[in-house]
Amino acid sequence: MLRQTYASLNDRIRGIFQSRRTNKPRVKLTRAQVLRRAGVTALVLLILVWQMNGPVGAWTADRLRAIFGPAVTAQIEAWYLGVTDTVNQVRYHLPGQSVTPPYQAAQAPHGTVTPTPSATPTIQPMRLQAMQPIITPALAGEGQWVPVTTVAGQGFSVPIIAKSYIRPDPQRTYAIASLLQIDTRFTTLHLVAGTSEPGGSLGKHGPGVIPSADQAPNLLVAAFNGGFKYADGHYGLMADGTVYVPPVAGTATIAMTREGKVFIGAWGVDPRLSLANTDLVAWRQNAALLIDNGMLNPLTNDGRAWGGTVLNSTYTWRSGIGVTADGSLIYAGGNSLSAATLGKALLAGGAVMAMQTDINPFWVRAFTYSTSTSGTLQATKLASGMQGTGMEYLHPNARDFFYLTQNALP
Repeated sequence: MLRQTYASLNDRIRGIFQSRRTNKPRVKLTRAQVLRRAGVTALVLLILVWQMNGPVGAWTADRLRAIFGPAVTAQIEAWYLGVTDTVNQVRYHLPGQSVTPPYQAAQAPHGTVTPTPSATPTIQPMRLQAMQPIITPALAGEGQWVPVTTVAGQGFSVPIIAKSYIRPDPQRTYAIASLLQIDTRFTTLHLVAGTSEPGGSLGKHGPGVIPSADQAPNLLVAAFNGGFKYADGHYGLMADGTVYVPPVAGTATIAMTREGKVFIGAWGVDPRLSLANTDLVAWRQNAALLIDNGMLNPLTNDGRAWGGTVLNSTYTWRSGIGVTADGSLIYAGGNSLSAATLGKALLAGGAVMAMQTDINPFWVRAFTYSTSTSGTLQATKLASGMQGTGMEYLHPNARDFFYLTQNALP
């Protein structure tokens, strides 16, 4: 396996950095061709910086997309991610390499939310069934759900958010998908349109920030990234009753109703997903359904099914969102994932309907929130390798995102 992976790495590097040998005489390049090649070389270097340098690199890459176009930028990113994936495979096949769990197996909840006591003495907690490991032997705590946030009432205490992790790819034992499971009985999912994405190019600029009233301690409990930019599929978004980008027929959509219900389906296929449905208050689209009625989409290895970009055929940071048969919400995000392995992680977490959200190192991020002893809001990353601090959603943000607030007990 190591020899095959090393050979694959050689092939990738030769394909990217070596010119094809031909017997044709050299043709003198025009000034425009020289400048374009120099620009593409600079773009390659800047994308490498982007992968390592967070917001500055991401901002630079966005500016260069406007110059060279999304197709050229995406192709170079895909080349880079392909090389990185091969290097990782070589690295983790070397002697002495080990995979580290994203957190300690035994970990207590970082925050407890105490709502108004309910007259109901007992409430059935959400189902936290352990996931069957895909790779054996499993790492410490792999597949086990750890409560993160709980609610307490008279005579009971139940988790409303739990986390876990699983390795969904036997060929990449270092690829870890971290998951959140959220009890939608005790939480409300909100969608916020970014100040520039996805509706900015259509003149529809969103607030990009969690409303100050929802930032209150013991109210805000989680937040995570939204979907693709407008240029990567023109996928629709409505938030608080405002349509920022029109819907695309047949596209995977997560929707929220006035009653706080959350469901996922394909626009126009699920009869509830229609502009005629006045019960919808928010929805976000992104590519094709990843999981449909408990079945992984057979087109997960076809990049065209996931936004028409070569990046969807690569192994990189990916995120997705799903719902379980019991109505719980599942978020999954991690590195070195393909659309297929992201789907397998969501399936393992119990999702029966699911969709991919955003991809790439800088955009995949999820946080849970708690209140310190001094009464201030604290954010905790779902996985240590994720970008951001969680506080960026408390201020105007260019990209769309989701957040959750805690409800009063029924």
